[in-house]
Amino acid sequence: MRVTSHQPLVVAAAQAAGPCPPGEEPQWQARVRALAVDLFVLGDVVARDLQRLANATKFPATLLAVTVEDTSTRGVLQLRNVSGELEVIRTDRGDTDAGTAMTSRAQSLVGRRVLVYKEMEALASNPMHKARVAVHLMDLGPETDTIGEDEAKGHVLAAAEGDKDVALNAWQEAELPEHGPVTAAQLGQALVRLPGGRRP
Repeated sequence: MRVTSHQPLVVAAAQAAGPCPPGEEPQWQARVRALAVDLFVLGDVVARDLQRLANATKFPATLLAVTVEDTSTRGVLQLRNVSGELEVIRTDRGDTDAGTAMTSRAQSLVGRRVLVYKEMEALASNPMHKARVAVHLMDLGPETDTIGEDEAKGHVLAAAEGDKDVALNAWQEAELPEHGPVTAAQLGQALVRLPGGRRP
């Protein structure tokens, strides 16, 4: 008997459908067909995801904060890299499954060290310009180091585009100490209180 390339897919769909109840063969076959199609489409999606990962650039960082852009619905990830610099990277659009999933995963990793898989995506509005997009985040464990007062306040001021009043307001709303180091999670609380985005 010749085995077609799709036979393993059909077998998997039949297993997912479960045993066929007596007298319900047409309904069971329809369910197997529907599951096989779903699995086939899922295979294409997974293949694209794996290709993105294979082409991505990786770098370690601490995830400080996650907000959502109102205009693009993309998640905005604010990261502190190993040099102590603040980096911003976005997710896929929030109206896609990939974008929603990545924003949710990022939110669960705030205050932790992550390995960021990043790709450069051409903007639809201007293909000559590219945006950095996070395609995967690997959890590397909690961030145990604190961040010095000057560096932390400098990050908030930079994220506030130099507006001292806005930066100070965000710092105070987050109830951060006036002096002394802060944790990554504490710094993130100040960053999410800046204008320009909303919390997921």
